[in-house]
Amino acid sequence: MELRSFAQQLLLGRELSNKLNFPEVVSDEHPGPAFDDIPEVPGRPVFMQFTSAGKKVPFPAPKDLHTPKMRGIVLHFFANHELLAIELMALVLLKFPDAPPAFRQGILRTIREEQEHLGLYIKRMHELGTKLGDVNVNRFFWDCLKDMKNPLDFVTGMSLTFEQANLDFASHYTKIFSELGDHETAGILQKVYDDEIGHVKHGVSWLERWKPKDSTQWEAYEGNLTLPLSPARAKGPIFDREARRRADLTEEYVDSLYIHAGTKGRVPSLYWYNADCELELAREAPGYHPQKGTQKVMGELMSSLLYVAKPGDVVVTHRAPSAGYLKQLRDLGFDLPEFHVLPEEQRSLPKELKERRWESLQPWGWTPRTLDIFKAMNARTAMPVEVSGEGFWQSSWMELFRKSALPKLRSELREEFPELGPEIWGPVEADGALLHDLTDVLMTIDNIHKQYNIPAVIKSPYGFAGSGMLRAYPDQHLTDAQLGWIERQLELYGCILIEPWMKRIVDMSVVWSHESDKMESFVFYTNAKGQYKGHCLQSLSYALLPEHRAFLHDSRRFKKPGIEALMEVAQSVKRRLAQHGYRYAAGIDTMLYELQGQLYLKILGEVNCRMTMGHVAGNLRRHISPTQSSVWQSVTVIEAQRQGWQNLQQMADDLSKRFPPKMKFGVIDEGIFFTSDPSQAQFLVSLVAVGYQAIEACEGLGALEKQD
Repeated sequence: MELRSFAQQLLLGRELSNKLNFPEVVSDEHPGPAFDDIPEVPGRPVFMQFTSAGKKVPFPAPKDLHTPKMRGIVLHFFANHELLAIELMALVLLKFPDAPPAFRQGILRTIREEQEHLGLYIKRMHELGTKLGDVNVNRFFWDCLKDMKNPLDFVTGMSLTFEQANLDFASHYTKIFSELGDHETAGILQKVYDDEIGHVKHGVSWLERWKPKDSTQWEAYEGNLTLPLSPARAKGPIFDREARRRADLTEEYVDSLYIHAGTKGRVPSLYWYNADCELELAREAPGYHPQKGTQKVMGELMSSLLYVAKPGDVVVTHRAPSAGYLKQLRDLGFDLPEFHVLPEEQRSLPKELKERRWESLQPWGWTPRTLDIFKAMNARTAMPVEVSGEGFWQSSWMELFRKSALPKLRSELREEFPELGPEIWGPVEADGALLHDLTDVLMTIDNIHKQYNIPAVIKSPYGFAGSGMLRAYPDQHLTDAQLGWIERQLELYGCILIEPWMKRIVDMSVVWSHESDKMESFVFYTNAKGQYKGHCLQSLSYALLPEHRAFLHDSRRFKKPGIEALMEVAQSVKRRLAQHGYRYAAGIDTMLYELQGQLYLKILGEVNCRMTMGHVAGNLRRHISPTQSSVWQSVTVIEAQRQGWQNLQQMADDLSKRFPPKMKFGVIDEGIFFTSDPSQAQFLVSLVAVGYQAIEACEGLGALEKQD
């Protein structure tokens, strides 16, 4: 039988026997002209035709495979994939009769093995109580490849994408079926796995012949794919590195695929790290430009967004993390986004990103600049914050962003929770006062000194991260410079906030996302200046000392435990923000503080109308054993040098060697790993220490730096 006739039978035949029969002799002496009459869909028996009618059956989860019916449904999915592969292999033979004879013979051998797989699946399905046609089938493979322009499109799309992914699926399900005691099905999948290595190897051999000589396997493969195909579709539920090596894929290719994070078709979101959003908003006018030092530090923290983004989303960065570093994260179970590199001075959306379709923009914080970026995007979802027609700074939610709103908001929260009074929140004076006149400022400072004999803290409406404030101590007169600063704040913003400087016992935060109702609480760390240094990744209760935990959970002394009150305050703030038109990531900071020998919970420290490091910590937390102590912290090069290391890379090499991260039950159970790339760090790097020994090794660094 001529190969052309056999291919037509496979492609157009409407009987199952047309798909399964293999001639005794196949010759390729008359390949004929290119087959142009491509059908919309391949010929199939009525019971296996593509249809959108009827209920779509989801692919069964591994936990459901204890029943024969579910195992049969899994095999039905696999059988349809084998049938699609046969039909597409027939199509490539018909479309490209001038392809090298060796290529065509390789496809013919592969068809025979695919037919064998299909027959084995059908037989085993029947034994498990499932008939071919019991489940609606999809045509995705066909739609992706029916318009292939040349044999290389087939190689990259079928051999190196769909068949390569099947290395992972076959290996994964061989193990699952073996563990279930279904050794017959496991044996079939093992055969499919072994044969699939050869199919991928056939594709690799032709990729090597047809790719440009100066291109690597990875470059040639990735460059030849067009959506909806992407390298993400060449991977399955596990990543079988050894099978890919046996198929002659290079280490560079395997590593590149391993860390590749492109979407499988989901429209991605764009993550934009503008941690200087508060500096921009503090101007209350257009024209903000970050200082070079701010840009440098932000550049080294941009990768923080990779822990917030979903797989396939795009994170804008000034420098993509190294392949070696990303591989380490993948080994630890982290899914990765894509990275789009922009120059340090680039502050607007570049042309190549304007042309893409996006689900949403996810900035660190919403500002006039990110509003401009959003307007330049082709985004499917609306902006989650409402902007006043009078200008960005006139937006209703901006009132809650400013510290000037805190005294009134704290007062309203006290009224909202009347069952909890000063015995838990502390005296009303702790909430602070908003003042508009220098004379009132000086009188309030004097009253705090006389009443409590503690410093007064004076805050700008836009102070943050320990900046924009000063302390006035008892028995010390304000200097001319301090008085000048107060007068400038009053002139700029018309008000200033004054609070008693409480003895901070522990900082706490609650954060939430606009995409979920879930709220997460943390202990976080600051230095003596109030600047952020890190998070404890354990749950809030476990992160506290026993006496502090007892205070927050005391239901006898208080009508409601403090921990419940804290979460209710957070919910109230979230509702208020939404009512003012802000429905995006946010959080609140608070603290346990001591005043005149008594412990209190501050009703509200600050409202953060932006993403925070707490959002990053929440995603890191999910990768850490909940039973282990763990600290996430940023470390400056100066802190590292004080501990004897020459630079951050040397510190990272030493700590990683002494405390390599170890996994247990799919999460990190001990050790140290870095959450920013040490090989690129100049000023600071971030790390997670898990377990007491690892944490002890980090004493003197970051959040664990000793303070006077």
